[in-house]
Amino acid sequence: MNNSTDNTTQFAYIHGFNSDKNSRSFLELQKIYPTIRDCYYNYRQKAEFAHSEIENKLRVSLASNKQLVLIGSSLGGYFALYFSHKYNLPAVVFNPVTFPEQQLAPFLGENYNFYTNEKWNFTLEILNSYKNFPLSHKLFFPPQIIIGINDKTIDPFITSNFWNKYANILITTEEHSISHYAQYKIYFELAKKYFQ
Repeated sequence: MNNSTDNTTQFAYIHGFNSDKNSRSFLELQKIYPTIRDCYYNYRQKAEFAHSEIENKLRVSLASNKQLVLIGSSLGGYFALYFSHKYNLPAVVFNPVTFPEQQLAPFLGENYNFYTNEKWNFTLEILNSYKNFPLSHKLFFPPQIIIGINDKTIDPFITSNFWNKYANILITTEEHSISHYAQYKIYFELAKKYFQ
């Protein structure tokens, strides 16, 4: 039985709120890193179940490769930062949610998947379940956080204020949706250097 692990740094992408397995973000990142792991999860469930679903996928990846860099956007950025703290992994995140129970409140009620248009109801019970999983800004590896100053979905100032002095922050003119991930490859590569 071969118990060896891969020494090549691997990436794992965690999707955002109302995203999909075939999201533009993941497909773009897959062009940059063809072996990137997809940590898609059911965002329509309470936080403990979403955390468990993502964590199970991360554990599978970590079983074969301890050199894992997390990438996330929006709510996926929140999850990437949460698991960066829990497993001491580097993270590169884009416009991350920092306080889900507050910042996701405007989305209460009917929602739909951006790619399939599938409708679902975001309830107060689901929203409040995130209170049990607060972020810590004291991470083993300072995260790379890319913030779009023109983001109208997640307040960029809340993000920058919380992570100030605890992360490497890049302020851009992006909106909430990232135009081209390839231009941020240098930040993915910088995160890999933590393993050297």
